[in-house]
Amino acid sequence: MNRREFLCLGAACLLGVADGQKIVEASYYEPMIYKRFFQFTEYEERPVTDALVIHHTGFPDVDKDSTAAAIHKFHQEERKWAGIGYHYLIRKDGMIEQGRRPRAIGAHALGHNKHSLGICLAGNFEIGKPTEAQMDSVKELCRWLCKKYGLDPMEKGVIVGHRDLNDTLCPGKNLYRRLGEIRRFCV
Repeated sequence: MNRREFLCLGAACLLGVADGQKIVEASYYEPMIYKRFFQFTEYEERPVTDALVIHHTGFPDVDKDSTAAAIHKFHQEERKWAGIGYHYLIRKDGMIEQGRRPRAIGAHALGHNKHSLGICLAGNFEIGKPTEAQMDSVKELCRWLCKKYGLDPMEKGVIVGHRDLNDTLCPGKNLYRRLGEIRRFCV
């Protein structure tokens, strides 16, 4: 049991969340997500959620950390979008930040935004590797989202890399090769 699982289980025990004598598995609970209340120039709700699309920030020639606020500003000012395109950003230290509101249509995978959630890990995973803290967080987040939306993580097209949908290297070879690990964790 890793530290995150221990803390989640401890919180469940303290809150008295139990199913008979058995404590309900901690993964059913929302992971710690830092809510960011960004202003968007437009807002439309997503009618359905049937896919989780994994991304990396992919800044050229550098594997660096990013904040949701910095990406929000870049997407609004440089790309002229409504705001940050991703629903969640996972920092190098494993912190999960909310970008777009969970029910909002994203701007992260052309042609697939109306039915998917965008999850971005900070870094360029063509040249670097996701941290273990990021991997722990993306697994927990995907497991919770699969349970929340009734998704089968092993079904084709449910947890995908951006490159599976569009002509891009995203989420980078070093994260893309670990998508199977994320799917298996969610079962």
